[in-house]
Amino acid sequence: MLQILLVDDERSVVETLSETIPWETFGIGTVHEALSGTLALEIMENHDVDIVITDIRMPEMSGITLITAIHERWPHVHTILLSGYADFEYAKQAIKHESFDYLLKPVSDEDLIETVQRLVNRIKDKWETAASYQRALNAFQDNLPLLQSTMLNELLTGKNYSQKALEDKLDLLELPYSVGENLGMLVIRMEEHLSEMSHNDLALMEYAICNIISEVMQSHFHIWHTRDVHDYIVVLVSVRNPSTLSSSKGESPRKMLEHYASQIQTNVQLYLKGAISIAVSHWGKFPHEIGEIYERAIMSMRKRMGQVQGLFVTASDETDINPLHTIRSLYKPPTLNILLEAGRFADVEQKIEQIFEELLHSSEHHDITESTIEVYYTLAGAFAYIIHKNGKQLSSLLPAESYRYFQAPSYTTAQQLQDWSIRTLHHIRNDAEQELKDNHSTIVRSVQSFVDLNLATDVSLPAIADHVHLHPVYLSKVYKAETGEALTAYVYRLRMEKAAYYLRTSTAKVFEIAELVGYNNTAYFIRVFKKFYDVTPQEYRENLPV
Repeated sequence: MLQILLVDDERSVVETLSETIPWETFGIGTVHEALSGTLALEIMENHDVDIVITDIRMPEMSGITLITAIHERWPHVHTILLSGYADFEYAKQAIKHESFDYLLKPVSDEDLIETVQRLVNRIKDKWETAASYQRALNAFQDNLPLLQSTMLNELLTGKNYSQKALEDKLDLLELPYSVGENLGMLVIRMEEHLSEMSHNDLALMEYAICNIISEVMQSHFHIWHTRDVHDYIVVLVSVRNPSTLSSSKGESPRKMLEHYASQIQTNVQLYLKGAISIAVSHWGKFPHEIGEIYERAIMSMRKRMGQVQGLFVTASDETDINPLHTIRSLYKPPTLNILLEAGRFADVEQKIEQIFEELLHSSEHHDITESTIEVYYTLAGAFAYIIHKNGKQLSSLLPAESYRYFQAPSYTTAQQLQDWSIRTLHHIRNDAEQELKDNHSTIVRSVQSFVDLNLATDVSLPAIADHVHLHPVYLSKVYKAETGEALTAYVYRLRMEKAAYYLRTSTAKVFEIAELVGYNNTAYFIRVFKKFYDVTPQEYRENLPV
């Protein structure tokens, strides 16, 4: 949705336009109001305004001066000029400053709507042109290395693709890997001064190291690299042409990879003046064994290198490591903490089901006693984390039966633990939903109270948003979701209802009532009142039963 800024030194003009024009119907989501050019520029600084409608004759800063400043600083913003004078000189200046249109006041709703609709259509056409195939393709090519790196990171952390989705993405990202293909992996840790660099310098060093890898290995291996959560460089490799590799060196791909890894380590020391440690992994199948290969390489780094720098270890040196079975879905991104923080409760429930499905499946081959303990503490920790982060106590949010599990786990089977997990999740979700509902209700009450008390002064959307300390766009959405009525429509309706009340219950003159409900221009007040009630204020009063 677009954002529009209305600028006029007459409050009644901007408020009438804001309240009576059905902006949302032609793609305007937020309407800002300014009573001077200076205030308009302040709003432009803080909001992504797309269209400005401004009066020409204003004190201090004219509309022409304003649109000149706007086009210099925000050349993408479109402007429409309003004037109470049919002066050709103004029209010439509007054309000179590339204003979209020039309208005479008082402008009719129909003329303004038609002009704004044409402008909105032009903006949308411009967006569509900007999103053309060729531009998108150029942007895609520019970001291809980053997209490739992101996909490898997803595979390392356990993301699953259907075979077709995987093949399509590999083809899109120009990655020459296929399902079932043998692959190896290098895990590289930067040492000494390399690891102490700033983020930008570290990225440049990663680029330089990957260039060395490519120079050394590209004749025999396809290379796909990323930087993982440990800041290790992870390089996935597959053989370009197995028959050529065998005939040229007489070595297996595994031995060739180890040979190249040693050469890479030497070249980094020689040309980049820094040390790296390298772990050469076991080989496995793409893509299903990537996670296992990666985990074993990381474990090798941890157990065989520790903090010693500049080491080189290979899978052929490794004795068999048989770790206890790990419930991978416990740690597979997005983690429970991330999902809970985002309020994605349905996804949390699905993840819990995946965890216990994997746990029960592993029970067919392993004793799951300790794995169940691992699952319990991970779940309990995630639940306690989100409850405490929301400023609540476990004992106050959870019923006694669920709270007892945190004090002393009382499950005897994995199914009992799963049932407790789902019940606890539902309590957390219900509390979050109630809190959100209460917060939104409080916002609505605060807004309505502010509008009621300040109806005769400034009740523009920015003023209301400032009062409740929320962004105008967010406030508009919350209010509409809670009440079913747009905030500007509520202000307009309240003004009309109050005006009708004063007409029924007082002898105040029409211009006095106009001021009481926030209209300084009586003619505008009469116009908007008639639009709401189909009669003028005087006719409304005259038609009252005696």
